[in-house]
Amino acid sequence: MIFSPSKSNRKFFGQIADEYDLVYFGRVDSRIDEEYKEVRGLTASPIVRDENYTAGNVYDYEVIFLERSKKIYLENNQSEKRKWTILQVQLKRAHLPHIFIDNSQNKSSYGRLLMSALRLPEISWRNFSDNDSFSQVFTVYTKPQSLQDVRDILTIEAQTTLMTHFSTFDYELNDDKIIVYSGDKVDLQLLDRMLRVGLWLARSADACAGKICEIRE
Repeated sequence: MIFSPSKSNRKFFGQIADEYDLVYFGRVDSRIDEEYKEVRGLTASPIVRDENYTAGNVYDYEVIFLERSKKIYLENNQSEKRKWTILQVQLKRAHLPHIFIDNSQNKSSYGRLLMSALRLPEISWRNFSDNDSFSQVFTVYTKPQSLQDVRDILTIEAQTTLMTHFSTFDYELNDDKIIVYSGDKVDLQLLDRMLRVGLWLARSADACAGKICEIRE
């Protein structure tokens, strides 16, 4: 792997690496580097740039942190540059359908374009609960055949935890991976919170693999 330290936010990714015994690699380029594990998900494309790539194992889960920049094209044919902080957690047992849990407060036209391209419809929260509090904070996208999986994952306890403690993030669940997205300013506390919710979701999904159960803290 070609290593090139990132110019911005290196301090905080170095801190999270020190705290959890991860390895900091810095800038990686998928067009040049073939030895690193690429994080895909909704933001992946051949022209993204990944900075502050940091990887390792935390509590026996393989995790990857990075910052990703990408030029995106909006519905009015204008373009703008977007940047995300991303955490990917590799699941051990679970294989999940494609589910996207979008922080509705930060909803953008790009989010709608992504959902359209993936053909993931927005689901009606009336299928899950008479309490619409969760739907005021998050919008959930998945295919109709995956509704039972959403019920299993987003129990009342899980909804409350996400709304109360982790409402500023977006979440993508797909196959054997969970990806957490943030658009907030990076610091050690942000990275630590992303890791906490990512590991919590991963442990819960693995515990629920093959059966219906509740996600608990």
